[in-house]
Amino acid sequence: MLQNKGCLDLSKSYFLSMPSVFTRIILRQLPAKIFYETDQVIVIADHRPKAPVHLLIITKEEYPDFQHTPSEALQLCLDTAKLVAEKLGISDHYQLAINNGLGQEVPHFHIHFLSNRGMDRLKYIDM
Repeated sequence: MLQNKGCLDLSKSYFLSMPSVFTRIILRQLPAKIFYETDQVIVIADHRPKAPVHLLIITKEEYPDFQHTPSEALQLCLDTAKLVAEKLGISDHYQLAINNGLGQEVPHFHIHFLSNRGMDRLKYIDM
């Protein structure tokens, strides 16, 4: 049984199946390189990077895709992307990508944050 650390509603119907790999990372059941975290969002390194800086901005509430993610959660992720860019000193040089079904490997909403700059400021939080 999953332990609720106060950030996920484990009673929701989408938990009738196995939780996503991202939910397991959020619950600290799987390791990840964490760059930033709040009670609503986590930013981790992509384990198969497509750029020198490739982070994933993930909602802690598990939504299966972009279409099913509430506007407030989408806005939070976009605001987090701006904050990440500022922390990395690359506010004018990054790309965001969202896969919705097509190309989406994990059924848990997330935004890809990519850049070929900012590696020198990329520091991870110990888990």
